[in-house]
Amino acid sequence: MKKSDFDSEPELPLEFGPSSNGEVAPPPRTRRDDITEQTYRRLVDEKSQRLGMSRRDYLESACGMAAALFVVNQVAGCSDRGQSTAGGAGFSRDAGFDVPRDVSGSEAALIGRDAGFDIPGDALDDPDRASAVVGGDEFIFDVQVHNTAPRPPWTASVCANRDPMICPTDFMREVFVASDNMVACLSGFPNDTPAIETRARFKELLDMLGGSPRLLMHANVLTATAASLDTMARNAQMYPVAAWKTYPALGRLDSPALMPFLARARALDIKVIASHRGLGGQPTYMDDYSPRDMVAAAKMNPDITFLVYHSGYDATTREDHPFNMANPVGLDRLFAALEEFGVGKDGNIYAELGSTWDNLRRDPAQAAHGLGKLLKYLGPDRIVWGTDSVLTGRPQAQIEAFRAFQIPQAMQEMFGYPALTPEVKRKILGLNAARVYGVDPAALRLKLTGDDIARVKLAYRDDPRSVPMPRRRPHGPRTRREYLAFLRWSGERV
Repeated sequence: MKKSDFDSEPELPLEFGPSSNGEVAPPPRTRRDDITEQTYRRLVDEKSQRLGMSRRDYLESACGMAAALFVVNQVAGCSDRGQSTAGGAGFSRDAGFDVPRDVSGSEAALIGRDAGFDIPGDALDDPDRASAVVGGDEFIFDVQVHNTAPRPPWTASVCANRDPMICPTDFMREVFVASDNMVACLSGFPNDTPAIETRARFKELLDMLGGSPRLLMHANVLTATAASLDTMARNAQMYPVAAWKTYPALGRLDSPALMPFLARARALDIKVIASHRGLGGQPTYMDDYSPRDMVAAAKMNPDITFLVYHSGYDATTREDHPFNMANPVGLDRLFAALEEFGVGKDGNIYAELGSTWDNLRRDPAQAAHGLGKLLKYLGPDRIVWGTDSVLTGRPQAQIEAFRAFQIPQAMQEMFGYPALTPEVKRKILGLNAARVYGVDPAALRLKLTGDDIARVKLAYRDDPRSVPMPRRRPHGPRTRREYLAFLRWSGERV
């Protein structure tokens, strides 16, 4: 192995620390985040040298992702089974698993101590075995992607000279070429920057670059004034609007003041409302950021489909507990509302996972409870996949982590959580969203397999370095300081 074969700063296949979609400050980086990343880097050094690979080659292989998820389990204290197989994989415990007890999470949270990513030890050494664990052929429909964000560090001197729009080719490579996404929905921001005209042009460019219609788009509705309702009609006539995107500032969707908005959506025959709930405000049941109003509106308007973007998740509350009806916070607000208004698993409410899964995956116990509760109280047919990319980085890491994740048997038995089976994962990753947005997965898959993006993707899989890629670092802020700089920058752009 030549010294030049080693990359001094190889990119990691996923982020171990927190990040933000730019709408809320990210939680502070923890000691456990640091230990997880340090442990992983030591493991990569050992594995790559043992296999005669450069660190970059190891990280770019499926083994790199499998090893990352394996280490997340170990540092969280979630997998005794994983440790038992590590010896067979040639892993030195002295090099990786000297983890202080105070970073392992509570015993109550780690029911069964096997929650998390189902990564056999031999997947760390065998790319084919690793590919079988983190790979798949699902129809993947990411219902929340964005094309606006500067690159770090969001300081005035840097951002003032940069167009906030991600280059269409960079977007295409990150969202489609370097991930298994087949379709995505381009969503808006609270300040509607860029406006729908820009998103429509972006969609045209992506359709032209790829040769197939892989991208859908939202139209923002910021107010319920007569002028806004007229804008809805104009947008529906001029652009291929797939759904209306709203934020809590619009008002509560169950209030009389919002009935004209819902009536206009019905009249225009675009009856999908995607509303941000969670990630902001107070994580309480009656807060404006709670999904309670959406469930109430769904009950009153059974012909309209309501997508709860972020599912009510809030990073200031923990999810490593069963549903608590007495004090519903975070995700529990959605389940409390379903119970209050009698909306069942066959209703018109869907939970979306953008930023939610990206946060939960860092803590297997929270992820198991969060997904378990969504499956138990909403059902596998009412959860849609979203990543909040590119603000949360390249979507492939979230996809592969989700494929490998399991809800432990002990938690299924104790809390009544359903199993996260391959069939359930296929529904969440794309089939449910396809039904909501009127997409025919079989017909579209057949069309997409021969377009230009599919051909570039094949070249990328054969040799990742043959397709130049932007750096994987998320475009969203990762610290409170970066978040405040991001707010200053975005405020200047409004």
